[in-house]
Amino acid sequence: MSKIIKNVKDKIIRVAIYIRVSTEEQAKHGYSIESQKSRLIEWAKEHNYQVVDIYADEGKSARTKISNRKELLRLLDDVKSDKIDRIVIWRLDRWFRNVADYYRIQDLLDKYNVDWECSDEEFNTSTSNGRLYLNIKLSIAQNESDQTSDRIKFNFENMVRNKRPISGALPIGYKIEGEKQNKRVVKDPELSQMAIDMFDKFEETLSLRATTQYLHDNYPQRPILYERVKHMLKNSMYHGVYRGVEEYCEPYISKERHQKIIDLINKNHKPNKHSDHFFIFSGLIRCYDCGRRMGGSSAGRNHVDGTRIRYGTYKCCNHFLDCRCSNNHTVNEDKLEKWLISNFLVMLNDYVISVESVEEKQVINKNVNKVERLKDKLDRLNELYLDGRITKEKYDNDYNATQLKIQELDSVDVSIKKRNLEKYKKILKSNTILDLYNKLTRENKRLFWYEYIDHIVQDADDPVNNWHVFFK
Repeated sequence: MSKIIKNVKDKIIRVAIYIRVSTEEQAKHGYSIESQKSRLIEWAKEHNYQVVDIYADEGKSARTKISNRKELLRLLDDVKSDKIDRIVIWRLDRWFRNVADYYRIQDLLDKYNVDWECSDEEFNTSTSNGRLYLNIKLSIAQNESDQTSDRIKFNFENMVRNKRPISGALPIGYKIEGEKQNKRVVKDPELSQMAIDMFDKFEETLSLRATTQYLHDNYPQRPILYERVKHMLKNSMYHGVYRGVEEYCEPYISKERHQKIIDLINKNHKPNKHSDHFFIFSGLIRCYDCGRRMGGSSAGRNHVDGTRIRYGTYKCCNHFLDCRCSNNHTVNEDKLEKWLISNFLVMLNDYVISVESVEEKQVINKNVNKVERLKDKLDRLNELYLDGRITKEKYDNDYNATQLKIQELDSVDVSIKKRNLEKYKKILKSNTILDLYNKLTRENKRLFWYEYIDHIVQDADDPVNNWHVFFK
């Protein structure tokens, strides 16, 4: 066993099963999610553990950053919520692959008194020799991973030098042709005109948004995001160069013309000179239509005396940048702030009363099935993405939207919310809190709202003047 912290007799130990497998490992060695799951469930039964949940990161290599292992992050969140006593894994390399990750996660586990163990390997971290052995094991695993990475890098560089594609991800207007060693990147006749129009339209309008809108209107079968348009316009492959290799593929435009376009993008799309505006509600406002966080931007109007007044606004980037949302309404920061100040204490009082009046069991039972269905949807999304049936953009958008719904349902859990009630009651008793608010700096005003509010959603019927507030 890897680590023993808890020695409470007869206590039911709540365990989390963590599984990780890369697509390559599954193909080569059969380390499937299901095989690991079956093995670890059986292991838990043998040790009389209570399995709380199963966390499976499929299609993730050992070198994938922790921040990109969504199920691992969900597991660590449950650790913080005191839902887990022990984590069970198949082998060490499913869990950690380098010393740095080990110490980062181990510090967190120690903080919440959670231990871990491997079903097929034994580690004893209670002794100095045991910790030394673990460090050596991790160092060897990291070295193997680094060597593999170097081999892959060398192979990729060799393929590029020989003008062979190293992945199927290509900018619009290109495709892969040929088999095995004879594969080449060539122009895609079906999308060549779209690539040509992209450059022509940008030169005509000098606007990334107008170019994105044009492509959406004229090529609806290939929806494309604002940021991707920007990156593609700068992609050297369009003038025949890839990773410094000349004549890698047939160009769409000359190198000279391409450089002029890049210069125009860099010149015309510099950060707003007023971008130092500190947005009080940054990260708190969500679009009522698509659920995306609304981005802050600085706007201005002329005063009667001729002076220019600057103010903050928030807008849905899915509409204004990517043309994928119907919500074209902006939120005026000053107007929202005044509305919140006027209604904050009343809304907070109503919220406290509603939480206290609701039976905890009713809320939990009502939401548990919804959460399970949403988790099933996440599993289906993983399968669709791995099968290549949906794009990464579609996967990321749907995944984030579903996770948002899960978080909102979890936020209704009264058992958690009651922990904040005393804090809320305290502020309700204060007669001077809003007077003090007006004396705060903009930075501290943001901290104030972040302390109490989880998120704000526009009212679909009146998105300019009315909002729904969700407390933490």
